[in-house]
Amino acid sequence: MINILIVTHGNFGKELLKSAELVIGKIDNAESISFNKGESYDELVKCVEEAVERLNKDDLIVFTDMYGGSPFNAVAKLMKNNNFYHLTGINFPLFIDIAINRTSYSIEEIAQKVIKNGKKSIVFVNERFTFD
Repeated sequence: MINILIVTHGNFGKELLKSAELVIGKIDNAESISFNKGESYDELVKCVEEAVERLNKDDLIVFTDMYGGSPFNAVAKLMKNNNFYHLTGINFPLFIDIAINRTSYSIEEIAQKVIKNGKKSIVFVNERFTFD
């Protein structure tokens, strides 16, 4: 089983997890960490480090919301001394896809699947439909 950690600004990750569970049911071995206004970056790093230690007993994939933000930087800081996959730019369709398929694919296959399907998950609706 591939374990999942989501680290985001605000409650985006917590709500992403809750919303996915509305669609596909309970998601085991998945956690979320929120970074809120006024919180310490060092405390965020500590929380992420503890979660990585807890979840990294099996394969672990960590998702962050945006490249270069504090959640991204906290996770990237820990990559040097830990073995896990880190993908940034997570969205709802990708997360559901991963949560469903993480028992069917290896962690390497999941990472490639996310990158490939990421482009498919953003659709310019005006080009798909005509409204008369």
